[in-house]
Amino acid sequence: MAAERMRSHQRGAAIITALLVVMLAATIATYLLMQQSHALTRTARTTDRAQAALYTQPTLDWARAILFETQKNASYVHPKQAWAQGINALPLDDAGGGTLASGVIRDEGGKFNINNMVVDGVKSPADVEVFQRLLKVLKIDADLAPAVVDWLDKDNDLTANGAEDSAYLSLPEPYRSANRPMLQASELARVRGFDAATLRRLMPYITALPARTKLNMNTALPEVIRAYFPDISETGAVALVRARDDVPFKDIAAVKKQNEMKGIPQTSVDQFAGVSSGFFSVSIAITRDATQVRQNALLKSADPAGSRWPSIIWVNSF
Repeated sequence: MAAERMRSHQRGAAIITALLVVMLAATIATYLLMQQSHALTRTARTTDRAQAALYTQPTLDWARAILFETQKNASYVHPKQAWAQGINALPLDDAGGGTLASGVIRDEGGKFNINNMVVDGVKSPADVEVFQRLLKVLKIDADLAPAVVDWLDKDNDLTANGAEDSAYLSLPEPYRSANRPMLQASELARVRGFDAATLRRLMPYITALPARTKLNMNTALPEVIRAYFPDISETGAVALVRARDDVPFKDIAAVKKQNEMKGIPQTSVDQFAGVSSGFFSVSIAITRDATQVRQNALLKSADPAGSRWPSIIWVNSF
């Protein structure tokens, strides 16, 4: 009897062991299948991303061609021109791959150029005042401007309310001030006082360009116009924008004829205002199935003779 019970227990243990082995094998097989599935998905996405990336350069060349044709036939830059229309969900293949391109071109000449504040490594007081007024218009602390000047100028001399190496080397992750022009306006994130909220408020109105620029009155926002010309009221700046939206300013004389500009010193208009632009930003998105590749670029406009396309200053892909 005891022997039969022992055999029964052994059979039961063997069955349980077999079931555990089967469960373990099934679990391992499921895990391996999941891993294989994830690997295949990653491979497919990587392939889709690589294929989508192949279309970024042709799409950027499209933007360059549009700017080339526009500037070949006009001496001014205005949002009613072809470059400002962009592209939306343009199919890029005929093989059913579902690759679409979209792109936007923006005139950077209608923004305040941060690098204008320092000329040949030396502070430009008139441009600093413009930046301070822009900060005030946007309800941002105007005392942040000196820190930007210190970041841009070529020396390490601390200005009032400014920030040089001593302010940055004491940080948990220390670094030095650049003491050179900014390549991109996003570098402001490294300047003392410019937190995320401040940058979100400021970024639509500023740019960082590799040459001194005038404000394109055909594309400038009212806030930037008021920063350059403080005698223009808020309603006056809006009226000026509406006027140019109806009829582009084809030359600086057309700007000076506007009622809102009548009280502005002519020397100030000549110093700061223009109707054209030398730099444009391009934002591109290439979508292939569930994968998207994005690219931002800064273009320098075509040469006056119109003999070559706009050149590429920088490109960021992500």
